[in-house]
Amino acid sequence: MQEKVSVACYESTLVVFDSEPRLDWTSFFSRARPVEIEIGCGKGAFLLAYGKQHPERSLLGIENQPRWAHGIAARLEREPQPNVRVLCADAAFVIARFVVDASVAAYHVYFPDPWWKRRHHKRRLVERDFGADLYRTLAPGGVLHLATDVADRFATMQGELACSPFRVAASDEPTPAGRPLTAFERKYRAEGRPLYYATFTKPVLS
Repeated sequence: MQEKVSVACYESTLVVFDSEPRLDWTSFFSRARPVEIEIGCGKGAFLLAYGKQHPERSLLGIENQPRWAHGIAARLEREPQPNVRVLCADAAFVIARFVVDASVAAYHVYFPDPWWKRRHHKRRLVERDFGADLYRTLAPGGVLHLATDVADRFATMQGELACSPFRVAASDEPTPAGRPLTAFERKYRAEGRPLYYATFTKPVLS
């Protein structure tokens, strides 16, 4: 059976199939700029604020909940941000099938669903194969930003990603100065929860 994903943006909705070539970012965004991807962008608080903050970058949000992805698209129709797109799809499928090697400047993965029940563990986002695809598609020097409020998931995700040759830096520090907060981040900080952050950098080969 042929799989498909729908690409929603403020201009149109595009359907691409897995038999087609991988994404050409210059055509996709109608401009040649460094590309950053937020995985699980929810209602778009970080994606839209970060897009306004960085007009020099092209930003793609991938969200598998249609109501949230469509909500972001509706906001982009009302208040256009030419450097922002949103994709309603499974992120692991999109990155594995459509994203070109070494073509992404940064990934943002903030507070992914921990899927507590054992029978749901297969739905967890950051697993070994997915980490390999993130590494493959990052440009040399590219960065994966990770944040969660779940300590054991943080340790597990670090372990999975360590199987790829990332350079890892874990931190209890707040978000980098000037980075917009996600909706969960604001909520969890207000509740006083401990938050866990890490960056994973793809080395530049000499």
